[in-house]
Amino acid sequence: MQKKKKTIDEIAAACSDCGNCLHACPVYNTHWIEPNSPRGKVNLIKALTDGKLEPNTLNRKFIYQCLVCGSCQYICTNEVDFVEMMIHYRNTASRGKKIPFLKKILLFFYQSVFFKKFTGIIDLLVRTPLRKKLLIPRRRPAKLKKIVSTGKDSKHYDILLFPGCVLTYFYPEIIEKTYRFLKKKGFSVVIPEHLECCGFPYKSQGWDKKFLSLRKKNRKLFSRFTFKYLVVPCGTGVMTFKNYYDLKEIEVYELTEFFYKFIVSAVANAKGKVDFESSRDKTKRITWHDPCHHLKSLNIEKAPRFFMNRLGEGYIFIDDKSALCCGFGGIFSVGFPSTSKEILKRKGKKLNELDVDVVVTACPGCYLQLRENLSQEVKFFIDLFEDSPEE
Repeated sequence: MQKKKKTIDEIAAACSDCGNCLHACPVYNTHWIEPNSPRGKVNLIKALTDGKLEPNTLNRKFIYQCLVCGSCQYICTNEVDFVEMMIHYRNTASRGKKIPFLKKILLFFYQSVFFKKFTGIIDLLVRTPLRKKLLIPRRRPAKLKKIVSTGKDSKHYDILLFPGCVLTYFYPEIIEKTYRFLKKKGFSVVIPEHLECCGFPYKSQGWDKKFLSLRKKNRKLFSRFTFKYLVVPCGTGVMTFKNYYDLKEIEVYELTEFFYKFIVSAVANAKGKVDFESSRDKTKRITWHDPCHHLKSLNIEKAPRFFMNRLGEGYIFIDDKSALCCGFGGIFSVGFPSTSKEILKRKGKKLNELDVDVVVTACPGCYLQLRENLSQEVKFFIDLFEDSPEE
């Protein structure tokens, strides 16, 4: 039975004397001012809703200066669904009209037909000053056209692999490797042509109309295929499909939990390795970075650590239990770049304290943020496994 959503009055009453979430909020721990705390945002939204405050540039900034990472919700003892509250009131306040211009341009840019069709534009932009502004990493070549499907056949598939925006545009080789590995393990896999963004960047910014349009397109594409599992190498995408798509009989899995359930965990106390990569250099200290939505919204903690504890020779697993945010937050890092960098500094400091050589994650956004900014080697989850030869 679905829980009844709390009203802003009920949330404000629950938050009034409690500050348990303050130390968990990455934004508050960067700026140390009450309006940037979860509790401060609750009081601000209530004041706006009650008409005690009028919307203006400053209080709008406070509402959007939130990663909707779920850190506060994860630690909340009053069961406040803070992520849903922020999304709801952003949409109520903005109606899609007050999203900062740069954010709007960026979202349109990444979803434009031109950008999708001519991904080579990324390779040109990466050589310009726009690289840092638009968060464009250097791409490695991949041939996704060979593995996407038009849906003209009526074949039943085990898995529909939804690659998401960041991997499609910037790290297509990860999609290729994931596709090959799943096929090697005996699964039939389809990646539909013309998939859209899951829509969370729009949903989280209060641009609900655009989100609903993307959802409609993706649902239509899904309906052209018969499949059992929707596998998404992105916790944010999984959260979006589970919470906002109503996919009914389709089982939605994040990549690490799918691997855990269907590849090795069926064997009790598995001792054998599953094509794990070994360190070819000196012994390396390796850790796992918990993406916020994986851990704090989907409670995915055990699955990745199962694999991290069973790596090939040459790796020593150091468990980072800090659950610190990397500061990316998708569109957040564009709207608040200095805050994003400060949050990343805290994460970087922790990794240096752990003295690790390699950081592994399974969130495309975290991967981009960490890979482009850390001195340590950064791997995506699938990189832990030995690659299979191209078919």
